[in-house]
Amino acid sequence: MTPALALLPCLVVIFGVLVMRWSGLWSAAAAFATATILWASGTFSPFETVALWHAFLDGALLSALVASVIVPGLAYVEICRRVGSLDAIGGVITAMNLNPPRAVIVVVVGVGVMLESLTGFGVSLLVSVPLLLTLVSRERAVPLALIGMSLMPWGALSVAALLGAEIAGLPIDTLAQKTLTTSGPVAFALSLVCLFFSSERGTLWFALISGSALIIGLTLTTYAVGVEVAGVGGGLFVILLATAIAPDPARVWRAIASTPIRLLILLIAVVIFQKAAISVLAVFEIAPAVSTGRVSFSILSSPGLALAATAILGLVFWRQSSTGTAFPSLGQYMFSKSWRPLLTTLTFLTTARLLVETGGIGSLASAVAEVGAYPALAITALLAGVGAYVTGSAVPSAALFMPNAALVGEGLGELALFAAIQHSAAGHTAMASLPIIAILLAAMPAPQPNEESKALRWGLILAAAWLAIVIATGWVQLSWR
Repeated sequence: MTPALALLPCLVVIFGVLVMRWSGLWSAAAAFATATILWASGTFSPFETVALWHAFLDGALLSALVASVIVPGLAYVEICRRVGSLDAIGGVITAMNLNPPRAVIVVVVGVGVMLESLTGFGVSLLVSVPLLLTLVSRERAVPLALIGMSLMPWGALSVAALLGAEIAGLPIDTLAQKTLTTSGPVAFALSLVCLFFSSERGTLWFALISGSALIIGLTLTTYAVGVEVAGVGGGLFVILLATAIAPDPARVWRAIASTPIRLLILLIAVVIFQKAAISVLAVFEIAPAVSTGRVSFSILSSPGLALAATAILGLVFWRQSSTGTAFPSLGQYMFSKSWRPLLTTLTFLTTARLLVETGGIGSLASAVAEVGAYPALAITALLAGVGAYVTGSAVPSAALFMPNAALVGEGLGELALFAAIQHSAAGHTAMASLPIIAILLAAMPAPQPNEESKALRWGLILAAAWLAIVIATGWVQLSWR
């Protein structure tokens, strides 16, 4: 019974979010209070005051890693909106002049995946939903938009992967490459599922080629540049495929070369430059990092540097090309949008680290490992999915359950696989969460009755399908060892 008590904070979150309708912050606070009671009562190990201090330091450092992406990311997204970069995407799709089924695939697995990987925060929905409404009925646009949000393992410049790798004690490249094996089949399936919701049937060959292009883009970008822009590379490969078969490719290229879209392209270039600079600096042993002795934060490796640099360049351009809100209002916007999710993340991370310090996660991992490798892998995926569903993000899910996944995987000799299963399962189910559904409905003009319940139902159906694929791919890899 004692190992199961390590799940009590998560159960409190589920109860708070789904039953009491608390916000994520209040639910996180309740989870922390529960973990504190377990620590003070000596449930898993004798009471030690230093455990709470260690948990707070570790949580603060890991939160800094997340904040280094979220804060400049918000600035970058807002500047893109003001410059018109997001609206210009619609011009590219129009220039392709594709029939509706093909256009749907490009919007979902091209634009949706690329933008969510580039910006995160559900921004892709603000672009993909209006585009989808011009191609399919309102009822079909809802599940299609959620399909475009289904590759969150590569979302927001892969901040969840960076955090998960640090918690699991894995090199980020190892986790990124293993994630291709656990999430790749889901990525390939997206285009095929789009056909089911399209207003027309057919173009199966285009769906198959698009799925292949997405996989090729994800793989090549992961190995050539890094996981930070892997999702961007995958989406771009699909867009390039559509451009190649467009009736007038030159028209598409003119739309892509428009001034507003250059800000999106600039971020990709800056990330590539950052990765190259890190390699050069490593030769001179320049790799500044902050560490608590238990977790660390590599400063130069944070995608936040590229986001901040591109945001500054974009801000200069925006000031020159338009008039309106000044920089102080942008700072106020960033603060108002970021303080709550960051405080929530800090609370979740501190809760998770307290469970690690007191031995709760170790006890749970031992119990899970005893059921055997195959059931343990399924349990790991289910816990990850539940964590992402109730919190709305793969980041807090990693905070809550990556320690358990890492310990179980290490005990079974499959650390990288179990860490990737945790990361993939969380990333693929987060799109079914209440926060994502709320953003989706906000992007829809004049919400209709019962639309929220339909969106929630589709989200859960898709999440269950993706979770089943992730578990199946994990079992296949276990059978090969």
